Amino acid sequence: MKGLHFNGPQDYLALLVRRKWWIVFPFLALSSAAILLTSMLPRTYVSETLILIRPRDVPEDFVKDLIAGTTEQRLAAIEQTVLSRTNLVQILREFEDKLAEYKDLNMDQRVLKLKGQIAIKFEAERRGNVQLPVTYFRISYQNRSPELAQKVAAKLTSLFIEQDNRARETQVFGTTEFLSGELEKVAEQLKQSEATLKQLKGSRRYELPDQLETNLRTLDRLNLQKQANAEALDREATLRLTLERMIAETDPVVPRQIASVPGLATKTTQLEEYQEKKKLLDQLRLKYTAKHPEVETAKLQLERLKKNIPAEDLKLIEEPPKERDKAADVSASPLTMPNPTYQNLVSQLEQVKTELEIRERERKLIEADIARYNQRVQATPESEQAIAEVLRQNTDLTKQYDKLKHDLAQARLSESLESRQKGSQFVIVDPANYPLIPTRPPKRTIALAGLSISLVAGIAFAVVADIAAQKLWTHSEVESLLGAPVLVEIPEIVTTSDVIGGRRRRITRMASSFAALAAYAGFLYFLYLHQASVLRHLDPVLQRLYS
Repeated sequence: MKGLHFNGPQDYLALLVRRKWWIVFPFLALSSAAILLTSMLPRTYVSETLILIRPRDVPEDFVKDLIAGTTEQRLAAIEQTVLSRTNLVQILREFEDKLAEYKDLNMDQRVLKLKGQIAIKFEAERRGNVQLPVTYFRISYQNRSPELAQKVAAKLTSLFIEQDNRARETQVFGTTEFLSGELEKVAEQLKQSEATLKQLKGSRRYELPDQLETNLRTLDRLNLQKQANAEALDREATLRLTLERMIAETDPVVPRQIASVPGLATKTTQLEEYQEKKKLLDQLRLKYTAKHPEVETAKLQLERLKKNIPAEDLKLIEEPPKERDKAADVSASPLTMPNPTYQNLVSQLEQVKTELEIRERERKLIEADIARYNQRVQATPESEQAIAEVLRQNTDLTKQYDKLKHDLAQARLSESLESRQKGSQFVIVDPANYPLIPTRPPKRTIALAGLSISLVAGIAFAVVADIAAQKLWTHSEVESLLGAPVLVEIPEIVTTSDVIGGRRRRITRMASSFAALAAYAGFLYFLYLHQASVLRHLDPVLQRLYS
């Protein structure tokens, strides 16, 4: 197969001359198409806004910043909000009359195209290997209309700042409102806790831990009182038994001087002495036997007195009470009188009974007090635990209340800082400009690139055509192909028929070329007339190239 063999620049030049039309026609076709497309490409104007992130005027050591997250995180969140579908649709509706290139697109395509024309760049300085926080950023918008580019860039800037202000106000004022509500809740809980503590201390005021020692001392005192009361009850009970026995042994009445009984008044003393001796004898008989010396002595004394008393008087004294009462009824005056000793014993017995009742009531009161104080002592641990629980809850609520109060004060300071615009803010350093020079596309560069590509393509076509012709044009090609030197060159013998045939072929080629040229020109003219549709199809490619 024939290949290309060049011995010098003259071979290259010969190839170009030989295939000049293969170079000219592709060059003209491609370059004209490139020039047409370059002229059709819309000029794009970019309007840009430079925004500075101004630090807060008051250091954070004095007033805490309530804005959550770093500046980069806040900017990223705002960027997502500004570039959200809702905001982009709002911009599209606001500038709908001026966005002619969006008319043939649906809403999703419009949103994507508008989003692709917006650029937000956050720039941070570097100090050595350390990247400093973001200090400024740029918002730019590109469009075919410089006026529209400026307006949309200004709108985006205002949306960015409004969103930042709204977010800051929401966080700061929302934090203040939240802390105020929480503080009111905790204050109400603290009030209820204090009321519960007060009510608990009031209802268990005698069961408090600080009353334990007093209750124990009172219990000791009550136990001593109980012991003393028991001893007093024993004494009074013994005295009661003694008095009851003495009353049983004492006659309730004694004889007295009666005027209607002759001789009785003069012997009252003897009768009384006789009765006393008789009573003493009866008592001694209860204690001792009949042969006891004291019993014998008392009996002799009683016999001696009995001899000195008349029998009638003795009969009157010694007869049974019923008989005496009958005699008294017959007599004009009673013969007996109440015994003072008996009455005294009865009176003492009543006093002892009263004292026993008092002591018994005192015993019940003491036992009730002991039970009450025992219950207080036993309930002290439970009361201590209940009060400790309420105190612990009260302490936690107090700490929470103090913390919320401090946080609320800080939030109000931050709120005041924001209201006075002393916090971190976005400051527009360079507002959206009116672009005078289009930034895209670089038509000169594109045209030169198109011409260069057209020329390279023409040369490539010429080389391919020369290879496909399978002809030998130079000595070197013959020698390379046959491996033998060329001895002589025989010129081509051209006849009249060859001349006529060649002329016809040239005319045919020229006619075909002119027809192709006309068709190609018509195609280019068609593209020129429908450049809007062409640009719409090329728009995705251009967007990727520009991004």
